[in-house]
Amino acid sequence: MKLPLWLIALLFLGYCVWCANFWNNYQIRNCCGETTAAAAKQTDGTPLFRWNADKPVPDDQFGAWKKAMLAKGGQGDTLTITGFYRTGETNGEQLALARAAAIRDMLAPELPANRTRLAAKMVSDSLTETSDPMASASFSWSKMVLKNEDSAIIESDQDVILLFPFNSTEKDHDPKVDAYLKELCVKHKTLNTTFNVVGYTDDVGTDEENKALGLARAKSVAAILRSNGIAANRIATSSQGEANPVADNKTEEGRRQNRRVVITVNR
Repeated sequence: MKLPLWLIALLFLGYCVWCANFWNNYQIRNCCGETTAAAAKQTDGTPLFRWNADKPVPDDQFGAWKKAMLAKGGQGDTLTITGFYRTGETNGEQLALARAAAIRDMLAPELPANRTRLAAKMVSDSLTETSDPMASASFSWSKMVLKNEDSAIIESDQDVILLFPFNSTEKDHDPKVDAYLKELCVKHKTLNTTFNVVGYTDDVGTDEENKALGLARAKSVAAILRSNGIAANRIATSSQGEANPVADNKTEEGRRQNRRVVITVNR
């Protein structure tokens, strides 16, 4: 039976379309492979771990996730990082702690290690030796709570924040604060480091009173730096008074956090 020319042409056209699609899919599978598939997956930057891995897979979105995570914590708050492990993973609890530690290190220097706690937990989910990586940690912020008479040290990336008791210009010679400032001076005494020391207050009192109180606080800290070997020309003091609060002055806890001196270390 002789086929008409129009049918032969139609069959040939269909064959050409099939060949083009086949070749395109072949190229994608063999040239791009898993990279193309991975690129299609959207992530929010949450650290993801493979089976038995103690380091997360690289993720270009981690920076955005880190910024969002740090924004959830307040001044001086502590972040508990609970690493997960599954039945069958090697050295389960130690692996979970290693995962938590890896995330802690990735959050530095913005979040110092002394403001983190590590924990381990066994979970049941679908992570296996052959599955895609999965989230293997949870995160919980704990608010810093101080008594009226307490002082405190809070470290951040470049700053050291000292919190003051109510209406005080001294740290009440808190041994831990004295020891910390002495160690800070020893570390930087022989360097070209300079220090900006800025005092702040809560909103109790007049603007003028708080400006003076903030400056007195800054000068009291500067005096300790000088007594531990830092030259006066390497220290600049100023006061913001009640300006630029970091917490709500309507609560006692907020006022505690606003009574502070910020030491910026300029390396």
